[in-house]
Amino acid sequence: MDRAYIESREVVERYLSGDLLVREARAFEKYCLEHPEFLAQLPIPVRLKTRLAKRPFEDGETGMFPAIPSTATREAVEMGDAIDDDLSPAESGRAERGKQLAVLLVAVLVAGAGIAYHLMAVQKLENRLALMNTSAETARLKPPSGVQSYKLALGTQGPQSAPGVTVAWPDPPQLLELRIDVTEAHFNSFSVTIEKAGEARIMQIRRISPDSNRELRIALNSSAFGPGEYRIDLQGYTWRGELVDAGWTRLQMK
Repeated sequence: MDRAYIESREVVERYLSGDLLVREARAFEKYCLEHPEFLAQLPIPVRLKTRLAKRPFEDGETGMFPAIPSTATREAVEMGDAIDDDLSPAESGRAERGKQLAVLLVAVLVAGAGIAYHLMAVQKLENRLALMNTSAETARLKPPSGVQSYKLALGTQGPQSAPGVTVAWPDPPQLLELRIDVTEAHFNSFSVTIEKAGEARIMQIRRISPDSNRELRIALNSSAFGPGEYRIDLQGYTWRGELVDAGWTRLQMK
């Protein structure tokens, strides 16, 4: 087999389609092996050129050369081959750059997600700091600009569930004068404890006596008390100096 025979008999096309006789396929493969310059010019896939450029196995079906695949087998093999096998060097370079670009894009997306997460965390911290500043401003003591007086009834059957009086948290601050009626509590001296409901004790006043109207008078700076509900517990001192529960009331500031 020579080049003229290959061109006139369309050997290359028939070889690719699997239509050559075994004898013709073996002769074509041998010619390609012995003439690498001819093989390099053939319009066939790079993978096939590589196979034809190597000496075949000795135990192939055609004797000296491996068996030629059928059309169906050839198509299945070509479909399963990596895309890079059929690409030219320039195309392979473009494919490699495409892969690198895809990796870079994924890295950018991951970095963007990380930045977004940190921005959200920073925003949460800023919101928390603003809330803490507001709370600190609310709790900071300020001089009262006036006096507001409120009378509280005293319950003697146990802690009250409803506030005795509700006060709008004043701004600017006011001096809240609480007048607690202790007419029904038969003690001459009292201990007054103020606690913020569900939180902690705010203050305690010991051995305070009622006035001639049987009222305990307590003046509080409203800036020392944030909005919330406050429980006021009264205990009376006996002649022995012992404390006995005397009554309860509640103050709510909104």
